[in-house]
Amino acid sequence: MTLPLPPNMPDRPDATPPNPGAAPQQLPVPPPTPPKRNTTLIIGVVAAVLALCLLGVCGAVVGGVVFFNARSGQQDRPTANSQPGPIETTRERPRVEPTYSSPRVVPTTEAAPPPPPARIGQCIVVSEKGRFQGIGNCNGTRGTYRVVSIDYSRGACADPDSAYITEDGYRLCLERHLVRLYCYKFPTGNGWIVGAPKCKAKGTVHIIDIVPGASNGNRCTRDRKWNRWYRFTNPTVVYCVMKY
Repeated sequence: MTLPLPPNMPDRPDATPPNPGAAPQQLPVPPPTPPKRNTTLIIGVVAAVLALCLLGVCGAVVGGVVFFNARSGQQDRPTANSQPGPIETTRERPRVEPTYSSPRVVPTTEAAPPPPPARIGQCIVVSEKGRFQGIGNCNGTRGTYRVVSIDYSRGACADPDSAYITEDGYRLCLERHLVRLYCYKFPTGNGWIVGAPKCKAKGTVHIIDIVPGASNGNRCTRDRKWNRWYRFTNPTVVYCVMKY
């Protein structure tokens, strides 16, 4: 059987009884509790935001979080007595907007060429000296040369030996175009063939036969009477004629 201890007796046998006349012992002061950080609160807010985003109300909650962070940032700003730290500045780069402009059209100062005096394939009338007299026809009644090419730059003809005249800035390259049974006037030397004002007039020739590529009159017709032949080149041809 255990007897109860008297009052003010130590629980342990080795404990020293308090001295009645001594001052009471002071207990050590515990250290101050550190201020609570907002980390736990921020983690809770982020978790709540994620949960609310799943319910479709993420926009409103995100606005609240931004406002809360702004308030927290204002509290963390240094006071007037604190030493300022390095100030970080962010320089915004200039924005380059893409631009496009249509290519510049340089106006030409060169005047458009005038219309040609004749077209390729047309027969023209020329004088005995080679002057342009206008457009004729190719049936033998009016027109002794046919246009084979036209060049406004007055360049050379495809056949450098072919006849040509210049009119309105154009070079008209020509070839003879005579029709059987029609009358013409041939030049005595270098000159141009022209239509006869009157058939069987003195100095005119009456075309009896035309032999392309011939070198003489051996291939002229025997069905009709003729008394002379003329050979031309560019193109090569023999005219069997009755000369008056």
